[in-house]
Amino acid sequence: MMFGRVPRVAAWSAILFATIGAVVLAVSGWVIAAWHLLVLATPSVGVPHLQYDTAWAFAFCGAAFIAYALRLRRVGQLFAVAPVALGAIRLIAYLAPGTINIHPILGHPWLPFGAGNYNDMGVLTALVFVVLGSALSLVQPPAKSPWRSVLVAQLASMALALALLMLFGAFTAAAVGSEWLLMTGGERVNSLLFIAVTGALLIDRLLASKNEQQMLRRSAPGIVWLAVFVSVLVLWRALTIEETRVIQHSTSLVAADARSQVGRDLEARIDMLQRLAERTLHYPFDAELWARDAGSLIHDVNEFQSLSWATPDSIVRWVAPRSNESKIIGYNMLSDPTRGAAVQLAIQTRKVAVTPFTDLVVGGKGVVIYAPVFDGDILRGIAAGALGNGNWLRSLIDGRFADHHVELVENGRVVQSVEADGPRAEGPRSQELPLDVHNAHWILRVTPTQESLRRAASGLPETALALGIVLATLLALLTYFFQTARRRARDLKLANLRLQNDIERRYAIEQELRQSESRTQLIINAVKDCAIFMLDGDGRIASWNTGARALNGYAAEEAIGKPFSLLYPSDRMRPVEQMLATAARRGWFEEECWHLRKDGSRYCADDMISAMRDENGGLRGFSVVARDATQRLELREQTERSRDFYFALFSDFPNLVWRSDNAGACDYVNKAWLDYTGRARDAEVGDGWLEGVHPEDRARWQESYSAAFAARRPFEVEYRLRRANGEYGSMICVGRPYHDMKGNFSGYLCSCYDNSARRAMESALRESEQRYEGMTSNVPGMVFQLTRDPHNGLTFTYVSHGCEALTGLPETTVRADASAFVNLIPPDDRPHFMATLEASAAQMGAWNWSGRLRTPHESTERWINIRARPRRPDHGDVLWDGLVYDDTQGRLAQRELERSREDLRSLSRHLQSVREEEKARIAREVHDELGSTLTALRMDLDWMAERLPPDMEPLREKRAAMVRLVESAVAATRKIVTDLRPSILDDLGLAAAVRWEAAEFKKHTGVPIEVEAPDMDGAVQREAALALFRIFQETLTNVARHAKARRVWVNLAINEEGYVLQVRDDGAGMDEKDLLKTNSHGLRGMRERAQQF
Repeated sequence: MMFGRVPRVAAWSAILFATIGAVVLAVSGWVIAAWHLLVLATPSVGVPHLQYDTAWAFAFCGAAFIAYALRLRRVGQLFAVAPVALGAIRLIAYLAPGTINIHPILGHPWLPFGAGNYNDMGVLTALVFVVLGSALSLVQPPAKSPWRSVLVAQLASMALALALLMLFGAFTAAAVGSEWLLMTGGERVNSLLFIAVTGALLIDRLLASKNEQQMLRRSAPGIVWLAVFVSVLVLWRALTIEETRVIQHSTSLVAADARSQVGRDLEARIDMLQRLAERTLHYPFDAELWARDAGSLIHDVNEFQSLSWATPDSIVRWVAPRSNESKIIGYNMLSDPTRGAAVQLAIQTRKVAVTPFTDLVVGGKGVVIYAPVFDGDILRGIAAGALGNGNWLRSLIDGRFADHHVELVENGRVVQSVEADGPRAEGPRSQELPLDVHNAHWILRVTPTQESLRRAASGLPETALALGIVLATLLALLTYFFQTARRRARDLKLANLRLQNDIERRYAIEQELRQSESRTQLIINAVKDCAIFMLDGDGRIASWNTGARALNGYAAEEAIGKPFSLLYPSDRMRPVEQMLATAARRGWFEEECWHLRKDGSRYCADDMISAMRDENGGLRGFSVVARDATQRLELREQTERSRDFYFALFSDFPNLVWRSDNAGACDYVNKAWLDYTGRARDAEVGDGWLEGVHPEDRARWQESYSAAFAARRPFEVEYRLRRANGEYGSMICVGRPYHDMKGNFSGYLCSCYDNSARRAMESALRESEQRYEGMTSNVPGMVFQLTRDPHNGLTFTYVSHGCEALTGLPETTVRADASAFVNLIPPDDRPHFMATLEASAAQMGAWNWSGRLRTPHESTERWINIRARPRRPDHGDVLWDGLVYDDTQGRLAQRELERSREDLRSLSRHLQSVREEEKARIAREVHDELGSTLTALRMDLDWMAERLPPDMEPLREKRAAMVRLVESAVAATRKIVTDLRPSILDDLGLAAAVRWEAAEFKKHTGVPIEVEAPDMDGAVQREAALALFRIFQETLTNVARHAKARRVWVNLAINEEGYVLQVRDDGAGMDEKDLLKTNSHGLRGMRERAQQF
């Protein structure tokens, strides 16, 4: 980056942006790497935990700063969009829960995942990212737009205020940050990074152009007010959230208390019914006794509407109170599906069952409780209690929750409710808790009243908002007063400085005026060809120079004091006094008129009369300058006669003709021009005719015309001119300079003729050629047209620009001689090349050929593919249109892939061999070392058994335990040795090893397995036998883990083609997609072992 080529302030801004961007990018990149490495759950050196999406948002901010520092404004704006998007996603997920499930976004095994770390930035952090990203996306170079700088400063100030608020919340009590401001962790680092980034943006705006700085100073009060107001809104929202959370927590406690009481009371009623039913187990059933006990229970518990007893056939035999006998006696409880399901459940589980709310037989709605009574495994009967005497929910709660509406919901509808005195609170204020009583499942919904919310609510959020607005207004006023005082002090200083400069300048002007008057008098006296004289206020001559005497014939003493009218003839149209009055009123007067000399002769002169006034504006007199214009008047009359002649000539000229003066402005257009453009002559003179020139051609016209005008040379320019119908026609304008009679340059005379038809044809042809050339140049490789004449001669009629890059031969060489391309094909590939060409020509089918090509500029060969289609032109030749493209990389990649696969197979074989050898070695060492040690230990224990006295029973028991441990260790050692390298495979062969492994599989899994494995000793090589045995082991492992088979069949055979090991089972199979899974190591291992042979 060249700081020397940009202003110093811009260079400092670039350095600041690059530094801040590098720091932010480094911190965020380190945190992202820590997440992926899973090494640092919390980064060290004092940097707290950062959320994963927060780190990415900071990374994009840092990249945006670096892009702006490198003057890549578009790239910086693209990077700035990322933090806005990440923050907006988080805000949407917060404001509209369920709209976006942020945690699984971009979920991938190699990404950190889970609530609390991935896509879980704090709401305040997300808001700052949206504001900060918007400010970053609006950053423009200096002097681009002052209002854009104000907007950037406004957004940066808002982000800075929110970052300071976040810093306060992060370093204060945990409740303020996590609950009020909805922080999720890492806000200390976030706030510090936000302060650094927003500070850089504000410093950059303060280092902008003077126009931007001035606009920022004017807007500073509004910026301060809005930044503080946004922070106040966030605080108000935090207090409102906390107040709502407290109210919801209170409602949750009431709901939990109500659920506890309702559940406890229902359980008590059910327990009473169950005890009533169990009394029948302790004494013979008596109807009178049942009626008395049931009636007593109904009297004590008024929620029971009726109690009944049913025999094992579910028919109601007794009921209390007796007034319900006519309705219930003989009722089959299984006749109703709802009651029948509850009765069946009670009998099956031998526990109390409760029905959903249903229509009761005795009238009304309620629930029925069924308590079965069993004597051993014999059902004695069923006690049923109908709970539905009015609103039993109200009787259970008993007015404890006067400020809350309590509802019992079943299947989405309210079945019981207890209404409070006041209206319900609006909005999502209800709390719902599940209420489970045995098999019945209800929802208990508790809603506070508006009055309870009003009492619970406080005016703290609104008070904080009002105080915050007042504080923001005071800060804005202080900023305004500070700027006003500073501006007035600066204006006073500038006014004093201007006054001092004005005094010094006036003194200098007075000195120059005195010198100018002296020089002017000398000049007036020295002028000989102009009459210069002064008049007093009455029009009398006050001074007379030498030129006035020579032009008028009067001496100074003859003219001074005489009236000004002395110099004019008496028959002039305008009085002399009127000339002076006009000059006094306007300050000057000019006129070309006739004058009268002393000798009576007349001459034409240009008069310029100027009024002279004193400092107070009073008229002091007049200055008169008169120059002889007689000769010029005669020349002008002659020129006008000549002009009229040529204008009449050009008016009838068929071509468009226009003329410019010596200043380059148009002063004439002929009738053909006016007819073509449809405009008036007055609209075309000057620069008006340029309005008809096409806007895209004006700059080129001005450039050509200005260059020719400066050199006074002819020119020819083509441009588009608007016709009278609004369309543009192509014009070729030919201009030639012309001169006056004295040879002075007078302007240009230009003739134009219409070139629209030829341009239309050229444009169509050029567009067609460009379209074809653009298509072929963008095709990789060489696009060609190959022609074969009746004598089998080949000619490339066309090759694209990609010819030289592909073949190393220029396009002209290939078009001139087709054999130059054919000779690049190696001799052993040419017959196939010509054969495919002949076949395509004979069958008029597609020509496809792939082969090598030896280019002259490369030492290695290339692989190319030719794809073309033939067609027959009218003259009988065969013409192929096609493409030749480089396929070298594809061929090399294919060969490299085959070689890599073979290397992997060789490495796999070597690893399998090494592993088997290592297993055999470990098995031998375990058998030799550990086996001999355990044998010696067993011998020592046997020796101790012979020598221990009979009365030392504890030692004998300890020795027996040690013997069992040694035997267990010997068995474990034998199993380890067998698993590492089954000796039966080396000793008895593959068939015996397969049968032994099948027996072990059956012993461990209990799955029957049939093995057909004839002995083939000596027929199977040692390596092949080991590979087949390992494959068999892995197959049985897969059957045990995944197949869930009930039977397995194994067949081992050998034929002329090789070894055949077949394992079948009647369990679940697998999908072909499972074979491609990356974790299918067992299947892949079996495939690699088989491919070794």
